[in-house]
Amino acid sequence: MEQILAKSPGVVELFAPAKINLFLAITGKREDNYHELCTVLAKVSTGDVIQLSRNNTSREVNLKCPGFKELETPDNLVSQAVSKWFQESGECWGVEITLKKNILPMSGLGGGSSDAVSTLLGMNELGDSQLSEQVLLNLAEEIGSDCPSFFNYGPCLAEGRGEHVRPIEQSRSLHLCGQQVLLFRPNIGLSTAAVYADFSRKPINSSKEWARERVSAWENGVLSIEEFLHNDLERPVFEKHRYFLPLFNMIQQKYGLHPKLSGSGSCCFVLLPQGFDQLSCLEDEVIQAWGKDVWLQKCKIIA
Repeated sequence: MEQILAKSPGVVELFAPAKINLFLAITGKREDNYHELCTVLAKVSTGDVIQLSRNNTSREVNLKCPGFKELETPDNLVSQAVSKWFQESGECWGVEITLKKNILPMSGLGGGSSDAVSTLLGMNELGDSQLSEQVLLNLAEEIGSDCPSFFNYGPCLAEGRGEHVRPIEQSRSLHLCGQQVLLFRPNIGLSTAAVYADFSRKPINSSKEWARERVSAWENGVLSIEEFLHNDLERPVFEKHRYFLPLFNMIQQKYGLHPKLSGSGSCCFVLLPQGFDQLSCLEDEVIQAWGKDVWLQKCKIIA
């Protein structure tokens, strides 16, 4: 799936995919107060759509986000991406931005970071000159820790605070491509900063060696994807929000599936086996557990 959905003179429309964390190990605390991570992320076929329109008669930047007026601020990562692109390029022209949000905020799906990266790419398409990929990567790193991972469209490994990124071994990546996924989210968002703060109060870190060994074992085919799934942030989230674990246990016991929290949540996911014919029953169970305002989305891993 291409990130650029449509392009015409002065206008570009881009897809900003959501991500899920197949593996997330917290391996320590850094001097800059960020946590050291070892995480494997996969992009999925659901995401936001961003349209950027260049206006040469103005220098204003206008952001519209239908249904999410609270996101129409200079603090939005999309607005920050535009500002950083202008600062770096030295160009100055107006831009009208329409952000169609399908990724609910505070879901652990990387929506804001993905939006920012797609915006940087879109600005590069509209600009009189193009910034290099390395410069765009540097700008993305300034915007957010997991922004660099969205330059890798397929599954990738991110370490450090998220800025050290490499693609996953090709055969594993191809094996994941097309994997059906069910996303499910309660009608509540979780603050990433708050979840990490809860984790820090009782830090139980995974060792860097263990995390890298697990990634290597999975990439080399020693571990199945089900055996590989892991998220250290489930502990603090499940301790504070007691409604996650009973649903997870039911899904595992009744359907033999392995639900996981994505990132810091609140969105969760389950990988659906080929030929799985109980999806409607599973969705009904999630709705029964978390209420009719639960967010459900079937999608697939892209590469």
